[in-house]
Amino acid sequence: MPYEERLVAYLVDNNWDDFGFTTSYALTVFDDKGVKHDIGRIKIGCFGQKSGTKTEFPNFRQLEDKYFSLGQSSEYYQNINKLNDGIKKEVLIQLNDVVQNQDLLERAIKEEVTKTSLLRDISISSINGQFKRLLEGGSVLTNYDFQYNMPQGEKTAGLDLKFSVDPESNPPTNIHVLIGRNGVGKTHLLSEMVKALVPDEKTGSIKSDSNFSDSQNPWGEQNNEDLFAGVVSVAFSAFDPFEPYPEQKDKTKGIRYSYVGLKRSSSRGGTPMSHEMLTDEFVDSLKACVSQGKLERWNIAIKNLESDPLFRELSLSDVVSSCDADKLEEARPMYKKMSSGHGIVLLTITKLVEKVEEKTLVLIDEPEGHLHPPLLSAFVRALSDLLSHRNGVAIIATHSPVIVQEVPKDCVWKLRRTGLEANAERPELETFGENLGILTREIFGLEVTESGYHRLLNEALENKDSFQDIVKYFGNNLGSEARGILRGLIAERHKEEL
Repeated sequence: MPYEERLVAYLVDNNWDDFGFTTSYALTVFDDKGVKHDIGRIKIGCFGQKSGTKTEFPNFRQLEDKYFSLGQSSEYYQNINKLNDGIKKEVLIQLNDVVQNQDLLERAIKEEVTKTSLLRDISISSINGQFKRLLEGGSVLTNYDFQYNMPQGEKTAGLDLKFSVDPESNPPTNIHVLIGRNGVGKTHLLSEMVKALVPDEKTGSIKSDSNFSDSQNPWGEQNNEDLFAGVVSVAFSAFDPFEPYPEQKDKTKGIRYSYVGLKRSSSRGGTPMSHEMLTDEFVDSLKACVSQGKLERWNIAIKNLESDPLFRELSLSDVVSSCDADKLEEARPMYKKMSSGHGIVLLTITKLVEKVEEKTLVLIDEPEGHLHPPLLSAFVRALSDLLSHRNGVAIIATHSPVIVQEVPKDCVWKLRRTGLEANAERPELETFGENLGILTREIFGLEVTESGYHRLLNEALENKDSFQDIVKYFGNNLGSEARGILRGLIAERHKEEL
């Protein structure tokens, strides 16, 4: 890269020796306004490079094809992403970055310099997951490890629940499920969770005896804002007895709070929202997504929902393909014609794209009331993908085994209650991809061929060759039905190759 007052980058050699390879540099970029950006540490390797050699090159506009590079931290790719799109693209291309070039990565990982030096502190999963997500504008994913305690009261049963999220796990663990029969107190539990996190609008204080805490430091001083930056409640039951909390948008007053659902708070009239109001809510939220630069994220969520055949027929991505406000108004008549189930899932996912920021807790109460099984499965996958992008976590209260079928057993709490005595336990069998008849002790049909966990299996099959490799890829968390389906998919692929 030739020197100019602006649009110039420097690689500063630190002579660090990685078991015979010297590949490490510090990258600094001066943008089109002359602003200095310290990007971070980068390692540059060369095809055929031998131990005991140093990666050397003169000033350049673009590294020769024999070179390849890899940033050495999440912060590196966060800083790259802060550059304007044109400079960001040029820097990645000129440095032959392997994160944005999958073909180059696949060739580079076979090199000894890559195995010994470039990947010394970096995993392949970080490259394909965290680093790639950061370049696409996503958040740094962190582990969640928290617990919720609701003490026993005169009219309430006590309960202790623990939740853990590993951002790199397969299957994903960012959705947790509370399942139990009607009357066990699932809706009340979600309501108390909101009260435990969101300060009362009038007093500014927490009005709940229940609390969240860091599982790694349960006895230390607790600060809700260290756990979560925001809370979003989703509830579309017309029979929900709890009035929604007023929205809280002021970050200086504590955790942000948003409500998505049929009900309106007493400050907004208290009556259920009409279909016309829900239509307005959808269009306004869609416009907010556009104004906040989230249309691409919305389109990704819609693509996930389109794994459901009926939802795919709506061709939503084609209808909403413009950033023009007048064009977005064309979505209004489309929404009015939708069935209640499709309308609710579209409004919900649109509001979540708008509202979910980094470290948001999403609480969803019984979504199965409006969604048929394939769409319900597709919604869970779309939600999980959105949460991965924003480093969030969701807790869903349900009595539907379709949702349980979409998460591993370590993300499921079975709730039971007798009077003021309540308990929560994990399922004994693996739940992800398990047969619904086994999960529910009764047999009924289900059409999820193109949605939910089936899609995850198909995606894994595109990159893996054997049954054992795919089972290992999912961390051995495959139920018997998933294993049976996987064997069938592999057999079908082999037939097609003959």
